[in-house]
Amino acid sequence: MKTEELMSILSDKRASLDDVLSDLQTLTLASYLNDLLEEKGMTRAQVINASGLSRDYANQIFNGKRTNPSQVKILALTIAMQLTLEETNRVLKLAKASALYPKLAFDATVIYAIVHEFQPSFLIA
Repeated sequence: MKTEELMSILSDKRASLDDVLSDLQTLTLASYLNDLLEEKGMTRAQVINASGLSRDYANQIFNGKRTNPSQVKILALTIAMQLTLEETNRVLKLAKASALYPKLAFDATVIYAIVHEFQPSFLIA
């Protein structure tokens, strides 16, 4: 479900909170990634190619067969998808990986790159 749709439903005074929450509880890593693909108008093939991950491994993530890949693998996908910091941390949480923590040098570098919208060289055509 797109964020805008969810906000619309939550704003509707006739909506049942229980129904909304039950829909949210079914959110998985794969469903969220696929929703983001749709929202951003990207194809799975574009993201997989840009991520540097093997096609089989990345497809397992998108198909829900690999539910807890490492933080680095998830970051490869989120960077390829050009996600915001909030979206990236949500994907990491759904993957049961550590959220980005600014006191760690690696994480701080990734946060800086995301916030400043750096384009990795492999994404520049």
